[in-house]
Amino acid sequence: MAASRLQAGAPVVRSIACVLIVAAALAGAATADTFRRANGNDPDTLDPQKYELLSEGIILRDLFEGLTTQDADNRIVPGQAESWTASPDGLTWTFTLREGLVWSDGAPLTAEDFVAGMRRAADPKTGAKIPEVTYKLKNARAILAGTMPVEALGVAAPDARTVVLTLEAPSPLIPTILAHAVLAPVPRHVIAAHGEDWIKPGLMVTNGPYVLASWEPSDKVRIVKNPRFRDAASVAMDEVVFFPSDDMEMALKRFRAGELDLVPQLPPTKIAWARKEAAEALALTPVAQLRYLEINHTLAKFQDVRVRRALALAIDRETIAGPISGGSVIAAYGIVPRTLEGYEGALFDFAGTAQAERAAAAKALLAEAGYGPDNPLTLELRVMSDAWAKPLSAAIVSMWGKAGIKASVLAAEAKVHYAAVGEGQFEVALSGWFGGDDPETFMWLFQTGGGLNESGYSNAAFDAASARAETAMELGERYRLFAEAERMLLEDVATVPLFWTIQASLISPRIDGFKPTPRGLPRSRYARPRG
Repeated sequence: MAASRLQAGAPVVRSIACVLIVAAALAGAATADTFRRANGNDPDTLDPQKYELLSEGIILRDLFEGLTTQDADNRIVPGQAESWTASPDGLTWTFTLREGLVWSDGAPLTAEDFVAGMRRAADPKTGAKIPEVTYKLKNARAILAGTMPVEALGVAAPDARTVVLTLEAPSPLIPTILAHAVLAPVPRHVIAAHGEDWIKPGLMVTNGPYVLASWEPSDKVRIVKNPRFRDAASVAMDEVVFFPSDDMEMALKRFRAGELDLVPQLPPTKIAWARKEAAEALALTPVAQLRYLEINHTLAKFQDVRVRRALALAIDRETIAGPISGGSVIAAYGIVPRTLEGYEGALFDFAGTAQAERAAAAKALLAEAGYGPDNPLTLELRVMSDAWAKPLSAAIVSMWGKAGIKASVLAAEAKVHYAAVGEGQFEVALSGWFGGDDPETFMWLFQTGGGLNESGYSNAAFDAASARAETAMELGERYRLFAEAERMLLEDVATVPLFWTIQASLISPRIDGFKPTPRGLPRSRYARPRG
């Protein structure tokens, strides 16, 4: 499951000559058992219960393993648990841990460590940034709201190898959710000894395929193979090094020089170049990512649905998906990406209408709402300060301008951007969300009072529809109900979807067994030297 805030998009880089030739020539300079990854923003934390950014989650997936995990194709498989069962009513799930599990320091890993991790995620004192992953557990919402003690959470360890989950309502997502790093176990003995310092190199103890060796802010995070991992023999790379890559120009220089094996999230502005100059290194995969315009619903001017609809109508998604991105994104007229096999979600009713008609309709709606040439709608668009956001935001401002909307752009680095949006200090924000392989993970963004609902959106009818869908166990019915909930969001213009992402990655020819999937990039443990 990959539910995380998107990090800064990939900046534009200078044209570079054939990556493959140079990388192949210098591959011998690389240590064969080292996997070197560009990784977006520098992490703020490696605490599994406190992380938010995708760059943090990618590292944590290598350090920790949950009751379930993902295989090389990112499908859910048993992790620390060898098996599980669900009660006939779907409210009680029992997981049996594998025998002989230990932490990287050799201490026994028990069911109580999983209880501690889940309680920590639900404890409001922790400040979890993605608390939605706990919501299935009984009493989680009340605990997060501070009205019940954390001990009331629906998780128990009747013995050292058994974890029992009690749910608020039936859900088929439990195995998927349990692969999330937020629900990873925690080394209670290390936290007891070192408190918040437990995540520092030399102190951090993990249960995944790797353990933290060093963390040099603004430089690199280095992890090394954990010989006590339950399946250590299958881990080919002895170490993985993550380099911050919000400076994409530097990342591609490093790739060209054979100093990086993976550059994910290539900017759309460079995909045409990559197709021509580095086709054998380029991997293109549609993924469950949505880029959208987040509207601050607490502001008076956006409480009029006519204004919100005008913002959506004025966007020319075909131009974004075509000339602006070079055909590297998919125009989105709905919220849930179409990477989910069998899911036919809702679309805006103006999908398929000529853009000139949409712009005219936007002008008419704004006039009805009291805006016009003498009293234009003004707004500020907050974006991250990456090179891809620059042409995208300029295009959006121009499109809005044709409908009579006057917009300015405020750009800031990712950390500042997310902090401001999280505190509600924005009018409209260019945002991104990497959900999972179920529509529910995208509905989290709009549920009243939800931790991921930064826009202040609230719609009781949508909340009820989403709740009905969440408890549906039969896939066809589940998808039908979520499509109904998605339709409500679009009719109410809860947000302005822009496009779904095609992940573009450059992968070194010396790396084998590592391929992007619609669910994102696999864990580092599946990478291996070629040959």
